Amino acid sequence: MSLVTSRGRPSWMNALCFLVLLTGVLAWVGCESSEATRQEQDQEALANLVGDRKPEITPPAPPVDQQKLTALEAENTNLKQKITKLEQDNTTLSARLSGLEAKLLAERAQAEKAVTPKVPPVGTSYEDGMKAFGEKRYDDAIQVFRALLESNVAEDLADNCHYWIGESYFGKKSYAEAEKEFEAVLQYKISEKKADALFMMAQCYEIIGDKAKAKETYEKVVKDYPTSDLVKKARERWGRL
Repeated sequence: MSLVTSRGRPSWMNALCFLVLLTGVLAWVGCESSEATRQEQDQEALANLVGDRKPEITPPAPPVDQQKLTALEAENTNLKQKITKLEQDNTTLSARLSGLEAKLLAERAQAEKAVTPKVPPVGTSYEDGMKAFGEKRYDDAIQVFRALLESNVAEDLADNCHYWIGESYFGKKSYAEAEKEFEAVLQYKISEKKADALFMMAQCYEIIGDKAKAKETYEKVVKDYPTSDLVKKARERWGRL
């Protein structure tokens, strides 16, 4: 066998070149295959990475405890029933209270009617006025004595009418009005009530706080009416001021 080719190179060298070329081709094919494999691996890894990222989802509310809900509803119903019962009781008590108040007012009116004496109608005589004053019906007394003065009563009673009107106002604690009526008594030329009127005027001054005028008036009672029964009282009050 000849080991030399037609071109003058040994055949073994051609074989060696073919082997080297084949090795290079295989190496290139292997690199391409490795690159493809690596890209596939990278894509798979990326897909896995993206696939692991799941969207955030709000966790669902915990399930309602049906037993507790039922218990609360039952308690709410019970409270409503109690409130309704209290409202009914309140209405009943209010009705009873109104009934008791009406009964009490009726009993009080009946008691007052039984106890309060009937006031006789006001007369127009001097005696009627004195009776009203004695019963402390001062307004009725004033009305009677005013009526007598307006009817031109005799002068010997007119001064008395003024005096008892003054006493009635004094009893009502209307001291300024009382003083005016007592002053009217003093305007009569003759009157048996002048000493009394002066004494009552002094008391009015004393009560309202005019001590100087009260002392002056008590002194006048003592000096101008020495025989009056009021002299002793006037002197005592005069001495205290």
